[in-house]
Amino acid sequence: MADHVEKGEIYFFYRPKVNAAKVQSLDDVQRLHVVLVPDDREAARLLLVGKKRLPEIVKGKPKSTAREWMMVDLTGKPKSIGEALAPLEYETKTRGEQEQGEAIPAGEGRYVIFEHSNSSRLAYRLTRPSKPGKAQQELGILAEASFVISVRNPSLDVPGFPESKPNYPKRLQNKFADKRWIDIDDSQLLDYESVQLLLIGAHDDLGEEDVTISGKANLFRTLGLKEQEWPTEALEGGRLAQPHMQPETHAPAGDRSKGGERGGKAASGTASAAGIAQALKGVNFPCDKAELIQQAKANRAVDEVIEVLNAFPDRKYETVADIQKAVGEVR
Repeated sequence: MADHVEKGEIYFFYRPKVNAAKVQSLDDVQRLHVVLVPDDREAARLLLVGKKRLPEIVKGKPKSTAREWMMVDLTGKPKSIGEALAPLEYETKTRGEQEQGEAIPAGEGRYVIFEHSNSSRLAYRLTRPSKPGKAQQELGILAEASFVISVRNPSLDVPGFPESKPNYPKRLQNKFADKRWIDIDDSQLLDYESVQLLLIGAHDDLGEEDVTISGKANLFRTLGLKEQEWPTEALEGGRLAQPHMQPETHAPAGDRSKGGERGGKAASGTASAAGIAQALKGVNFPCDKAELIQQAKANRAVDEVIEVLNAFPDRKYETVADIQKAVGEVR
């Protein structure tokens, strides 16, 4: 049997393009997210897949689509990850107010990270949908699959990968030495935002990996989401679905509980990445640090969030990604 590094629940979500009226193919998808929720831990991870599709499992020959990068976009408690998947509303200088629909659940299951054949592997088995459909086919999600998975050394440049870097403690950074990629022998390597991973398609039959994945997942319960509010066509029948929820409006002054299940004010009660994102809801890009603080105060952010923003570098912020980068720099 393979040596397990970590196991837990895995979920797949796709975020349609801004103002997409209908989702018919991968062309209408802006992002593919993978959520990993390890067993017996409070933390969860929201990962972004580079080209909106999992690497293809190719038998017998290499193929350009058989490898892809992923990046840890957000870490936090499972409910904070759920809040980050809700509809988004933001202001732009050139196009005014923009809305982006909720991320659509497209699969739930169980996963394991393990060591096998001198490499680390990520394997999963879906529990829903019972049979993959068009939605899963477009996104490269199989009923079960395994991938060779490696972690990029953040101190070395790798062409074609994002420039953002995780803020590793010395203990974890020392694992890399002068290697460009290392295996996952410690699951804490995945617990930092901006961690970058390389996935290479391995098998579509877990019997070839000598690994067993058991149990069921419950996406809505684990992420603190109300199932009746979310589109479930992709999750239940494999059909591509489009968003139908509206972004949460501002809660009344002093009311931090409204909308907790849908990305409302509850998230802004902490200085997590999700909390800071909620505190800055409605900010106009580009902006400077003073404008970020002003927006957070207007949204009645807690003192902890304001303290983090005060520690931000004095520079222009063009996108949400710039803000996420600054959070990593001050922590």
